[in-house]
Amino acid sequence: MSDPRSDEMAGFRVRASTLLQRIQHGLSNPPFELVDVPHSGWPRPQAHPTQRPLQILVLDASFNPPTRAHLALADSPQPSQWKHVSARASAAQANDATHYDAKLLLLSVRNADKSLKPGDATYLQRLEMMKIFSEDVRQQHSRSDGEETSNVAIGIIDEPTFVGKSSMLQAFFRSRAAESPEDPTYHIQLNFILGFDTLERLIQPRYYGSREQMIVSLRKFFSPVPEGDDSRVICAQRGSPSSPEGMAGSTDLAVAEEFMSAGRIVMIDIGEELRTYSSTEVRNTIRRLGLEATEWKKFVPNGIADFIVHEKLYINEA
Repeated sequence: MSDPRSDEMAGFRVRASTLLQRIQHGLSNPPFELVDVPHSGWPRPQAHPTQRPLQILVLDASFNPPTRAHLALADSPQPSQWKHVSARASAAQANDATHYDAKLLLLSVRNADKSLKPGDATYLQRLEMMKIFSEDVRQQHSRSDGEETSNVAIGIIDEPTFVGKSSMLQAFFRSRAAESPEDPTYHIQLNFILGFDTLERLIQPRYYGSREQMIVSLRKFFSPVPEGDDSRVICAQRGSPSSPEGMAGSTDLAVAEEFMSAGRIVMIDIGEELRTYSSTEVRNTIRRLGLEATEWKKFVPNGIADFIVHEKLYINEA
């Protein structure tokens, strides 16, 4: 008798491989594919439909491999600055304002700074790790009555910049809504959660061609509809939670402060230890000490550690 979980992963692997090839061969328009969804109506919450804008948390990372820091980011509640709860709100409504309506684990097959290196996990292996990781995210949100509330999906995209990803995702969701006219139309707000180093790349003119073009692009990215995408950014802070101090010299601090003061970029704290965990540290530790070592395993969820060992990842990294 076959193992249902093994069969599920085998089916996921086939589907992920097919969609990955579509993206890489330019057959998807827009170049985004949902690889795994919890239900056909995603991103709408299945159990508790709402009339307000749908809040989607987008964890966009290389997942090479996913770490416990990624899990802390995926599990973080909405920043207190963004919660709008009436004094008369019920406990359920207050809880609804704390959590996101849906979550998207997003892998880009094009990165503004990174390309596949010898010893890296392939994109398909990363998607498999994202599938394993998504189960950890779901477990974090399983209620005592057994209902799973994370509403987490996995997607792949062929776009290196956050500004481009925001536009493509919004185009995808509009197209998806048009295909289901019987469903109510929701405004979707994308909340990108990322690490400090990635925030530095978000606000650097060299990714936009010029400082002027960067400002135009970011204002469209952050501006409310209909002028912009109405996207927001949550960043795991490295230093002070209220200022962009410590950003690289090429980062435009004035631009960062403009959007932070407007509440469009919010810094959060995931804890002193977790903020030091990184995929790079996992890979370097394995390369230095080998897969048999236990030191690297504290950085990743157990299922990810098992997958890395099974696939013999990162031992030949150059």
